[in-house]
Amino acid sequence: MKKEKKLFFKRFAPLDPTEGDSTPSSVDKLTFMVKREVKQHLDAGKKFLSQGHIKEAVQQYQKAVETDPGCALCHFHLAYACHEGGDLEYARERYEKAVELEPTCCLFLEHLARLHFESQDYREAARFFHRASLVGQIQPLSLGLWGRALFEQGLFEQSIEAFEQLLEREQSPQIYAGANYWLAIANLKLRRIAAARDIAIQLLSDKNADHKILCDLGEHFIEAKCLSLARNIFERLAISKEEVLLVRLRLEDIRSIERQIDEMLPKLFDGDEERMLHQIHALKEFGNDRISKAMLSFIDSPSAPVRESVIRYQTAFGYDVPKSIVPLLKDPIGYVLEAAYDYFDKRNDGGFLDVIVEGLKDPIPSIRKIAARYVGRFGEIEKLPLLEMSLTDPANAECREELRKAVSTIKERFQKKNDALYQTQIALMPEKNEKSFAVDWRFWVVVFFQLTAITYFVYFLLKRL
Repeated sequence: MKKEKKLFFKRFAPLDPTEGDSTPSSVDKLTFMVKREVKQHLDAGKKFLSQGHIKEAVQQYQKAVETDPGCALCHFHLAYACHEGGDLEYARERYEKAVELEPTCCLFLEHLARLHFESQDYREAARFFHRASLVGQIQPLSLGLWGRALFEQGLFEQSIEAFEQLLEREQSPQIYAGANYWLAIANLKLRRIAAARDIAIQLLSDKNADHKILCDLGEHFIEAKCLSLARNIFERLAISKEEVLLVRLRLEDIRSIERQIDEMLPKLFDGDEERMLHQIHALKEFGNDRISKAMLSFIDSPSAPVRESVIRYQTAFGYDVPKSIVPLLKDPIGYVLEAAYDYFDKRNDGGFLDVIVEGLKDPIPSIRKIAARYVGRFGEIEKLPLLEMSLTDPANAECREELRKAVSTIKERFQKKNDALYQTQIALMPEKNEKSFAVDWRFWVVVFFQLTAITYFVYFLLKRL
């Protein structure tokens, strides 16, 4: 397991390999019935393992397995020691045996998943991480590796969900930086440039941000042609002593392109609609702040192709200009309207839900699809009836898949919130019940003595009569 965090964060976060990890010592918190002779071997193996004597630890755990082949804990410890020693194939067999004997042990499933991840079998890793999550709360590191396994399979949407869960559970500087790095890259893969841009700006605001993470992000943003953001990142890195040559080369490349932009930009304001569209087409290859501002000045242009081109540019490079785009959600031209909806679809911002939900009624199917996706991502349970009504409408046959996904996503989100609330209430119940029980016990004791006293008094009176 010593390589796992390096595998998760690559070279970006020099973490303590044992920090926050779930090692065999975590099993001490689980309840297993083991024979006395077995416990002696397990304790001896644990001692050898803590001293770094893996061969001797393996021998002790093998004796434990021979003593009680039906003990899942013995197979797990043997698997862990072999895993540490580099014998991945035999470790996998022992982990699988432990899981076979105890199929609902989250820890066993997690470690089997981690081994598959280390072997670069990302599909199996993701499958066992999912199984582990169904039977218990998995460790933060496992959430990160699960996200990576999904990312490596190209399942970027699910990968984002895993990294977001990781950030909810763990906020240490290294986890924060590494998880946000992968979130940014996954969003870039999905062409959600706005979300990736927001994450990069957050990392830039951190005075202690890891320069290697920033450098790699800068390279990705250059690849995405977001030049102004990449320049901001590399200018921040220019003060660093490490990799300074690469930083200078990248800055020079960006500045060279920006000089070309300075020559092209004035031509945007000189000419008729045809020339303007020609200049927009040439400039759309570069994500530059000045180009964005210049194009926004034409957002109210009487030319529908110009309006569409302006929106497409802001979408392509993730510029945060929603207030300028909102009026175009009522544009009379269909392709301009679709471009405006697509802008909000590519953003990681649910603040415009009440406006976008109106798109479910739009006569254009592509707009209804975008609206369904948006409502599914950001809508709460009160939006469910509207989606279900749209789903039953025969006119929405083309949008049925997006509507079903939206309904399913909202239901799952609502169920998770209910489950979390239920678990919180259950966690608070024992204390309340103990107190209630104590009160009830005292109450009934008092009632008993009162009834006894009344009975004796009645009996005494009857006897006197």
